[in-house]
Amino acid sequence: MSNSSRIEQPACQRIVVVVSDPDCRSRLAAKLRGDGHDVDIAGSALEFYGLLAQREFRLAVLEAELSDQNGLVVARFLRRNTPISSIMLAGSVDRKVRLAVYHAGSLACFCKPVDLGEFSVLVDNLLNQGQRTSAGAQRTTLEIPQGHAKWKILRNGWVLAGPRGTMVKLTINEFEFMSLLASSNQMAVSRKAILEHMGYRNDVHGNKALEAVVHRLRLKTQVAGGSLIETAHGVGWGFSSEVALV
Repeated sequence: MSNSSRIEQPACQRIVVVVSDPDCRSRLAAKLRGDGHDVDIAGSALEFYGLLAQREFRLAVLEAELSDQNGLVVARFLRRNTPISSIMLAGSVDRKVRLAVYHAGSLACFCKPVDLGEFSVLVDNLLNQGQRTSAGAQRTTLEIPQGHAKWKILRNGWVLAGPRGTMVKLTINEFEFMSLLASSNQMAVSRKAILEHMGYRNDVHGNKALEAVVHRLRLKTQVAGGSLIETAHGVGWGFSSEVALV
């Protein structure tokens, strides 16, 4: 049986500007918003990681000289763990700096102060390229033999694929929750273990945050193919079907 593999929700085009210099950060964010983009800002790597746990981004504009972490470290993290592209900003740019930036995974390197015209064109090109790639992915076909269909969690890109091949994008927290349950050999995982795994405190706020993740995931699993997450009363949560972590 052949089914179209498709992303049900449009690919996120949100941009995050991660720059410690407040003037540079405001200038870039204002330009991007003026160009019609959805933009979030962060003044440090720590602040960015907090945003990353809550929202999906298509592109990160990183400063090499962040106040709390080298921007190259952040770029490497994004390349290895997310589908987010990055652009690097540096105080000075020569061949050595550019090579370090490209090896870290960033697609371009700008010298500060940034030429806003060139910057704007590059951002538009990167986002448009991402839209074309997403559209192409929607036209691909995923062959799943009838009787052997099952749920899959794809580590590359944080994607949940339903039994018929329909795919939905997961956030970091959603991926952590789903991958933990997928690794439990179809046994229910306790609420306490999930809270610890996801870095939530075992208090009112932590439990509310966890419940919000479960609620969003139940909506996404319905889109991908039906009910999957079951409540194990007095324990925590588990899956109603086999889920492969690939």
